[in-house]
Amino acid sequence: MSKITENQQNKRTNILDAAYELFTSKSFNNTSIDDVVKKAGIAKGTFYLYFKDKHDLMERLIIRKSATIFDDAIHKLNESKEKQIMDFSQQIIFIAGCIIDFMQDNKEIIALVQKKLSSCFSLFSQSNDYENLRNEINSLLDENTKNGFSLEETKKRAYLVMELISSVCCDSIIYESPFKLDEIKPFLFTSIERIMS
Repeated sequence: MSKITENQQNKRTNILDAAYELFTSKSFNNTSIDDVVKKAGIAKGTFYLYFKDKHDLMERLIIRKSATIFDDAIHKLNESKEKQIMDFSQQIIFIAGCIIDFMQDNKEIIALVQKKLSSCFSLFSQSNDYENLRNEINSLLDENTKNGFSLEETKKRAYLVMELISSVCCDSIIYESPFKLDEIKPFLFTSIERIMS
């Protein structure tokens, strides 16, 4: 990576980090672009070199934080697969557990990502911007074709699982309503297993 590219990447990262801190402490609505650039230590014009507006910044931040969640879950899955053999459904349930644990430990991420985890999952399975994550996700999804499912059908099922996880986490962890996480988790895992089989 050239020095210029590295410098640009650092500025972009500083903006995203500043926005994350402000959006999770003050909220999206109560944070201005001026707040973000001040926190990031950059000029306002520099902000617009990287992002169209505050909504674009929020969207990219959601994608970035979702990538962190999926990276963590897949890393843990790969470690676990070295110790035990898991079929496809077991792997998806394992990933679901990792995602839930991550969100429970990082509640501020739920407030940011909310119910957009599923759309990010779909994006990562196609995006060149997250090549390693795309390859890991597609490798996992390809495993289900051995069970007689098409890749397209598997992607749709995985999308539904991610939608279910993000909705349940948002409601049960943030609002503790209509059920607390411990109350709903067994039903969530049963539903995921049914969706994937």
